[in-house]
This record gives sequence, C-alpha cells and structure tokens, in this order.
Amino acid sequence: EREAVVLLTPLMGNVNVALRKLVDHGKVGMGITRYINIVANLVFNLSPNNANFGSSIQEADRKLIALFELLSHRLDQIEYGVHGVSNSLRNIATGLQDLVRWEITVNQMEEYTKSINTFYHRFLLYQKIKDEIEDHTLLDFANSIVSHDPHSVMASMVHLYTMTAPEAAQRANLRLFSNLQFPTNINDPKDVYNIEDTTSSRAFYNLLKSVVKWQDMPSSQPSLFTMLHDALQISDVCQLHQSPQQLMNGLHQLVAVAQARGYIMLEFAWMILRVHNEGNFTAEHEVSEQLYLQYSDDILREAKRVIADESRGFYRCDPSEHIEGETYVQLTELLQGYVENEVDMSTDGSCSQNCAYYQHAKSEGCYIHEIQYCGKRRRCMGTLHDCQYNHAYSGICHSRKLYRRYESIKYGNGILLGSSEPCSGSVIKVNSWWRFWYHCSYCFCLCDDGSSPTTDRYISLVPALSDTRNNMVVTGVQFTKQRKVVHIQVQQGQALPQGLVNMSTVDWVDVEPVNLISQSYEDGRHYKKLSYEERSIDLDRLTAPENHVVTGVRFRMLGTHVNLEIRITPVNYTTGKLQPYKSYWISNDNTPAMSRNSRLELVTLYPHDPTTFRTPSQEDSRPDTFIRFGPTDRRKDAAQLTVPFFDAQTVAPFPSTWFSGIELFHKGQAGSGGFLGLKVITYDLSRHMEVTDHDQIDVNFNNLHRK
Repeated sequence: EREAVVLLTPLMGNVNVALRKLVDHGKVGMGITRYINIVANLVFNLSPNNANFGSSIQEADRKLIALFELLSHRLDQIEYGVHGVSNSLRNIATGLQDLVRWEITVNQMEEYTKSINTFYHRFLLYQKIKDEIEDHTLLDFANSIVSHDPHSVMASMVHLYTMTAPEAAQRANLRLFSNLQFPTNINDPKDVYNIEDTTSSRAFYNLLKSVVKWQDMPSSQPSLFTMLHDALQISDVCQLHQSPQQLMNGLHQLVAVAQARGYIMLEFAWMILRVHNEGNFTAEHEVSEQLYLQYSDDILREAKRVIADESRGFYRCDPSEHIEGETYVQLTELLQGYVENEVDMSTDGSCSQNCAYYQHAKSEGCYIHEIQYCGKRRRCMGTLHDCQYNHAYSGICHSRKLYRRYESIKYGNGILLGSSEPCSGSVIKVNSWWRFWYHCSYCFCLCDDGSSPTTDRYISLVPALSDTRNNMVVTGVQFTKQRKVVHIQVQQGQALPQGLVNMSTVDWVDVEPVNLISQSYEDGRHYKKLSYEERSIDLDRLTAPENHVVTGVRFRMLGTHVNLEIRITPVNYTTGKLQPYKSYWISNDNTPAMSRNSRLELVTLYPHDPTTFRTPSQEDSRPDTFIRFGPTDRRKDAAQLTVPFFDAQTVAPFPSTWFSGIELFHKGQAGSGGFLGLKVITYDLSRHMEVTDHDQIDVNFNNLHRK
C-alpha cells in the first residue's frame, strides 16, 4: 500500500485528501471513475498498443491490488451512512398488508446487493493477503467477476439499475445497444481493439448481450425511490430511526455503494486479466466505465427527484409505556388545584364576598386552625387564582404523591373533581359555615406557590454546546430534569466529509447543573422560574442557511416567553471541517404583540394527564405559535398536574448525521395536555447531488464511438 501511495502522490498530491474530495456518493459514479482512470491511464498507461503491460512493472498485480485497496478504504468510510438502512426499510412494512409488495421489493434488492457484497468481501480479503495470494486465485476471481452468469456482479448491477430507475433503463437500452453486432472478422485482432484472445472477446460480447437482455426486462413497478416514498406515506414512521429524507438518502447510498463495488471489481478484473496477458481489454474497460456512469447518473437523477421533497424532520413518537424520568419529565405545582375558605383570603377576615370575587388573592391566614381544614393540610403560601364555588360540602381525598395535593374531591351535589377510583389516601370532610348572615364558603382555586419545596418550575437557560474546536457537531437532543430544572441536553459527534459522522466519537454532553440557591446563578440569566404571569413557551422551527450545521441549542427569555435558540456553524461539505469562529445564534423573535403576523397561542381544551391515554399523541402545533403551561382539567384531575409534559426520549437519528435545524413542537390529542417534543432537521444532502449529463454512447463491437 505504501508503494501504491508513492506511485499516486506525483499524480494526486496527498492521496487520502484527494480521495476524500474525489469519492462522494452525491456525484455521478461517486467520483470513482476519475480514480480508476488515473490508475488505468496514468499509472499503468493502458492503451491499445500496449498489450504486454504485465511484464512492464515488477509485481504489477500486487501493486494493482494495493491501488484498489486505497479506494476500498475510502468507500468503506462512505458506508458509515448506510448502517441500519436495511432494517429501517424492512420495518416500514411491519404489520401492514398494503406494503407486501414493498417487502418483496426490498427482498429482491437485498438479493442483488448481497450478490455484489459477497464478491466484494472476497476482494477485501485478497487485499489483506495480497503478498501471499496465488496468481491462479486472482485469475479465477477475475473471470468470476466478468462472467455473464445470471447471478454475476454485472447481472446484479443491471437489476439494481432497472429497479431504481426503470424508465431510464428502458430508454438506455434502446439508445445504447440498438446496434450491438458481433463482428464477422472476429479473428482479426486489429478490428477488435487488439483483443488477442478470441475467447475473451466472445465472452465480452456474450456479457453485453446478457446486459441487453437483463436491462430489457419489462417493469410495471415505479422506481425503488418512488415506492419508498409511497410506503412512508402510509407506514408508521415511529418504526424509523432517521428522518424520511435521511432514509431515502440511505437507500440511494446503499444502491450507489453496491454499484460502485461492482464497478470497482469489474475494472480490477479487466486490469488483472491484462496484467497476466490474457488480453488487452481496453474496450471492456471503456464500456464498463460508460455503463457504470449511465447507471449512476440515472439512479442519482431519480433519487434526487424524490429525495428533494422528502421530510427532513425526525422526532420520537409516544413510547409503548410512559416512565417518568425516562420517557418524560414534568413541571410540578406551577398552578395547582387548592381548596381554601374565603375567610382566609379576605384581608379583613370577613365572608362578605363570594368565591368568584377572588381571582387573584393570597392566603392571609388560617381561621381557627385547630378545628378548620386549613390547619390539617399543607398551605399555599403564594398567590391564589381563578377561584370558584362548587358546593358547601365535600369529601377531599388526599394524595400520597408529593407533587399532588388531592386525588379527588367529591361535593355534596354530586360534582366530582378528579379520579372516580376509591381513595387510597385519607379522606377529610369539609363543610362551609355561616357567620351571622354571611356564608363562609370553601372555594376551589389555583395555587401558585414558588416557595413550595415540592414545586419543579425551572427551565435552564444555559447553552448546550458541541465541541466545535474538535470539529464536533450536534447529533442528538433530549429533555432532562436535574435538581428541579428542565434542561436540553445534546449529543455530539465528529463531523466527517459529506454529511457523515465518526460513530466512534458520538456521546452525550453532560449538562451544566444549575444551583438554585447559589448567588452565582440568576433567575432570567441562567434559569427561568415560571409563574402564573410568566409561563409561556414559544413553539418554533429554526433552520440554518445552506452550508451551516447545528452546534448548540439553548432557551432564552423573549419578553415573558421562554424562546428557543440554536447555534449554527459554517461547514465545508467536502472536507467536513467546521469554522468555529464564525458560529452564531439564530431564533424567531416574533411575539404576540406584533402588529402583523403575530405569534398565536395553541390552546388545549380540558387537558388531562397525557400518560393516561392509550392512543399515541399526534403533532398538533405549527411553528411560530406558543403554549402556556397550566393545570390539568379541574373535573378530570382536580387541576393537580402541570401540562404539557416534556418528552424525554432521545432524539438522535441512527446513523448519526449533521443537523441543519431544530424544532420545538407540541404533540397531543383531544382532552390531553400533551407533550413538548424536540424535532431535529437533518442536513439536506439533496443539494449536493450533482446530476450531470455525461456523454451518451452507442456500442457497436465493430466501431466503439461516442455521440
């Protein structure tokens, strides 16, 4: 391999850098043909007049293997992007009868890719033992590769082509092979491109005939990419571990890598046969290249047509089981149902008003605490809002959970607030009373007590960043709660060329803990303490401009609203290198007070605990809106919980990839408080699919020429 680098360095400079720039799955032929031509035309000076190449360079066949080994290393790096694609393609059809045809198609595709990959793994093995392998083994391998057997490498390449670009395959067959003829003067080497072995020329002719036959097979099915798009429309996207566009791009990479492997082995086979003086094979080399370019261009064109319109969003659906601290976290006691007698809300200790009068009040004391209800339970030391009267008599079921006061309240008139299940805690009877001609009523209010030891109402404003100095990008996000504070945590990984990520570097970044009792941490700067007046959070989709990736995320305060921001950093797509010093934050500064296109509120009606629903939540918000944290419904839950909850599942596509945006959204259903979820926007790789028009060729075995 070292000698191969020495051979290539005068021609390519730094070989590894050059290969990273050359080989790209978004290019026609993945850029591989340029490298093959360097090897074939420059290093080995292949030409029709040089039929004795094998004797011109010592150990030429071993050096040839080493040159292809360099290319294999680069191709293996690109394969990072297709990990898990096959499983995701299969999972789409799980449990859906309408997708049986899709499942059959995936099986066929895997059969063709497996055929190519089986040969390729042998090829990789030969590269490792190139100094010990016998000439006979190499020749046997080469002849197997160029075989026109129905299960050969070329056959699999053609079948993949017709599956992924069926219309183009039909057109190409008519255009490229309409005048394929076997020459009558086959015994004259000069008229058959100096191919010295008539048997070899006949084998190549038979191979071309087979290509025509395979490629001409009628196909009533749409392309593989169109079929995947249609399948995604009716399938359960929760089965995916990546965005639809990422999966579609993964399918293209899967096919492109298989085609590239097939082409590499074909070219290696022609060259190794020539090295061992089995023939000249210049025509074979040229036709193989043109076929591969045709296939690659048509497949790339069809893939880009579908991929460009595919969704780049990836988020998590509801889990099969909700587990607090694992699949969700929640704020507690922000506004909580609370029973208070009006005498304790009156500044003068009178009962001259009614419950509705107390829309914003405080608990001023506890009247005769030895015998009254206020002396038997934890008091609200904050403010009381939106009080209402239900009935004079009630039975209050106290909860055993620290962040709930009550499980239910049943009034004498039959009104029930909360659960209808038998009380598992203590029940206290509460009766209103008369003082002279005034009725001292028990009211049901909302308590906002920021000093309560059991309230969790804090959101971190500390940025969560990737290590851009070490070329790390954000590859995942999740909500987490630590020490009463809800944080956004990020996963990071080292950016590689062309949207890839070094999977061995992927890890979650520890969140910076917020110390609520330390003077070093300030409300409004390091964290936000929510209250009745300030409890809104903005729902936004933030997307970076072209050639930028996400390297950080945080909340900030925009007026009284918690507002999302992301840090973005310029990136070089070809090299994968970041420009950290050019990083900056972006956000949506729209507010409800704007005179035009003001931010609208998402209102959830009669919200209940979202973990009690059997049917999964659905995304029901749109960007540029906001939602208020508030209590669950009084009738359903006695207003004991704070909704929405936060979906704490990891949002990290596999395989890891670059992000160009992040969205904060709400998902729920009728009667549910729902969840706040994070959605990542994967990098748009379709922008880097370089569809070009290469020369179209007609193949006539008597006279190979380009139009």
